[in-house]
Amino acid sequence: MRRMDVAVIGAGAAGLAAAGELARKGHQVGLFEARSRLGGRILTHRDERMPLPVELGAEFVHGDAPETTRILDRARLIACDVGTEHWRLDRGEARRITYFPKIDRVLERIAPRGKDESLATFLSRRPGGRSFSSGRGVASEFVQGFYGADPERISSRSVAPRHGESATDSASRSRRIVQGYGAMVQWLAGGLESCIRLESVVTELSWERGGAELTVKSPHGTARVAARAVVITVPLGVLQARPGDRGAVRLRPDPPALRKAIDSLAMGSVIRLCLWLEDYPWKWSPRLRGADKLDRLSFLHLPRGPFKIWWTPCPLRWPLMTAWCGGPPSLSLSRRKKADLESIALEALASGVGISKRRLAAAVRDTWIHDWNDDPFARGAYAYSLPGKTRAAERLAKPVESTLYFAGEATDSEGTGTVEGALSSGLRAARQVHAMLRRNR
Repeated sequence: MRRMDVAVIGAGAAGLAAAGELARKGHQVGLFEARSRLGGRILTHRDERMPLPVELGAEFVHGDAPETTRILDRARLIACDVGTEHWRLDRGEARRITYFPKIDRVLERIAPRGKDESLATFLSRRPGGRSFSSGRGVASEFVQGFYGADPERISSRSVAPRHGESATDSASRSRRIVQGYGAMVQWLAGGLESCIRLESVVTELSWERGGAELTVKSPHGTARVAARAVVITVPLGVLQARPGDRGAVRLRPDPPALRKAIDSLAMGSVIRLCLWLEDYPWKWSPRLRGADKLDRLSFLHLPRGPFKIWWTPCPLRWPLMTAWCGGPPSLSLSRRKKADLESIALEALASGVGISKRRLAAAVRDTWIHDWNDDPFARGAYAYSLPGKTRAAERLAKPVESTLYFAGEATDSEGTGTVEGALSSGLRAARQVHAMLRRNR
């Protein structure tokens, strides 16, 4: 049986950050990743035909993101500000819209005290009256898209303004890594080559205070690994998977308080489709041809179809468009064939632009997609809080008997749903483990 100081489960941003920090502190670390690649929900595709990376997972750096920024600086990676122009297109009619202020006016009416409730319940009381009617609809769509959440389930207080910032602050202040998030993953993995074990699925974790034993299945067979501490960074969807499901990690024992914290969060759902086109489709619209007003379009809003939100790489110029469907509508698309999803997306985009679907389809050079809902090692997009459970992430971040430590975006109350949250939580878990190991030398 192999023995080590710390076993880290999951080689996404949190796992890589934790393993790197612990290795630098001189601890013997093993990093076990179920997939054949690093990055977790960061999935950057590179195509030699294109000057830009294609992000099929995390794409944006939201808000200040100090840990992410520090790493990007050290890795000499560039993050450029994302454009801020939002346009609505319907049958060839283009209208620039002010998106975030309308949402903020609604969400700032969420009471900071008293009983928490779902966003849907809050909106059903028609806050702001008739004049806020369209804002309430946009706010619901925003929460489905940005959080990947079900308005019937997400805590209204979790999407309210905090720390003196607007509710949409982190969404409205975004950057994009020019070299792709995958470049950051490779930098984080630097020096960990001897620690990383890919295609190593941890199926069971037996533990008691002061030590744990992992059952690890790989193409080479089943192995047992002993560690003084374990950092678990798998996504919330995997933590919530039933024993026996592919990707699930069985905890023996499974502490009731820990399970309560896990079940106090929900996993959002998202499907995204990336299209490489000959040019931006509004160039061919009879009503829009020759107009330059859409040259700096960053986000495109469509009135119909499950893919209502699209974006471009603006300010970078390249005809790559991302179609986004979050929340409950994405569940109805999950496990659909790639061709079906492409057809649905193209129909909505063609209708919005005011051209035929056939003309648009002829301009598609390539398509990429990843269904995170159907990914057994993700089981969704990212975590969000249920009503009355907004401290669940904080509880999940607490060590269990100085042996089990949890990291990942679901455990970071400030950065839930972001790479920043994953990085911060990985570093926090590493500090917790290091302090424990020093005490127990």
